[in-house]
Amino acid sequence: MSRWVPKTFRDHPAVLLLAATEMWEAFSYVGLRTVLVYYLTQDLGYSTEDASLIYGTFLGVAYVTPILGGWIADRFIGRSAAIVGGALLKMAGYIGLLFGANVTGCLAAIVIGNGLFLPTLPATLGALFSPNDPDRQRSFSFYYLAVSAGALLAPLICGTLGENFGWRYSFLASATGLAAAIVIFLAGRHLLPPDRPGAASHLVDETPVAQASQSVIPLLAGVLAAVIVLRVAYEQLGNTVALFAASQVDRSLGADITIPYTWFQSLNPLGVILFTPLLVWGWRKAAARGGSQNDYFRMAIGSCIMAAAFIGLALIIQLGQPGQIFWPVLAAFFLMVTFGELWVLPVGLSLFARLAPAGRGAVTIAFWYSARAAGNFLAGLMGRAEPALGYGNFFLLCAVFPLLAATIFVAIGKRSRRATEAV
Repeated sequence: MSRWVPKTFRDHPAVLLLAATEMWEAFSYVGLRTVLVYYLTQDLGYSTEDASLIYGTFLGVAYVTPILGGWIADRFIGRSAAIVGGALLKMAGYIGLLFGANVTGCLAAIVIGNGLFLPTLPATLGALFSPNDPDRQRSFSFYYLAVSAGALLAPLICGTLGENFGWRYSFLASATGLAAAIVIFLAGRHLLPPDRPGAASHLVDETPVAQASQSVIPLLAGVLAAVIVLRVAYEQLGNTVALFAASQVDRSLGADITIPYTWFQSLNPLGVILFTPLLVWGWRKAAARGGSQNDYFRMAIGSCIMAAAFIGLALIIQLGQPGQIFWPVLAAFFLMVTFGELWVLPVGLSLFARLAPAGRGAVTIAFWYSARAAGNFLAGLMGRAEPALGYGNFFLLCAVFPLLAATIFVAIGKRSRRATEAV
């Protein structure tokens, strides 16, 4: 039966180990992200404005701490200790939320643990391969799909438990998923290469990075700025869009069934799983025909698709009545945003890896994650404006941000040819 097992897993069984670990970690984290605003507003009595700010700050800080966490793992404690220690800290936060502990302290434990865990697991995966190993990219593609699988399951399980039995049961599910990740990782840790603190290499530093001139730095800075702007709108999916789904959407399915509003959060990872192979196939066919492969224009297209999704939802809200927006409209919105996302975020990450100055690949990727942090925080601030504007006007305002991002991408694309060719 071994011939039915992909060659990558036969030669590198640790790939499956790390992917399974990350799937359950992603399940736990996305589960928390799915229910956090509901827990804050419904159980703890926070206003929509304050819950939005807490949500944005939490997600923002969660993507800043990996800069420090990765440095600690590489220099002092090693990747394996960082993965296990980070997971245990996160579990402490989930268990604290389960038992009603101080929400600030629990979220702090989670973001610190995330700082240790997030950068070290992919670095461990990268350490399995030589720089030119063709299995490397296939392994990371599988890893990305494992993340999406965990993110797909989280709203269905954690959200359903929370809606029907109380939000604290969602935290129990998150803690259970993370416990599974820890057990899987510890059981298969012997499959991993030796882990020597102070000598561990980062994923991107192991790849052949570009000998970039100083002209590349403004390009990366421009992309970073555009992605931050884009995320102000994109990160509303788990914030104001989630609240909109709960209060303004007709979620009836037949006479007796009501779709849980947390389930809509599964549409984003589902879209990633469905659309990624189609997009890769389409881009490969376009390249074979000699079509344009300009990353900046590709990201501009994705930004416009995302803007169109927000504009369409806003117009439908303006024409409809509260509570009468039928659920397929929201489902189509989620899938359209996800389709636009796939033109931007994976492409941007690949661009950062390719154009990273020699010897600074890990730092460059850390800054890519910092864009997510900044975008989350700004999205939380912006979400405070929704009660004053109403959902229709607010989502119309959201569309401005991806359009602005598209403008930045086009401007960079027009000026990038010479700098890219120099690289």
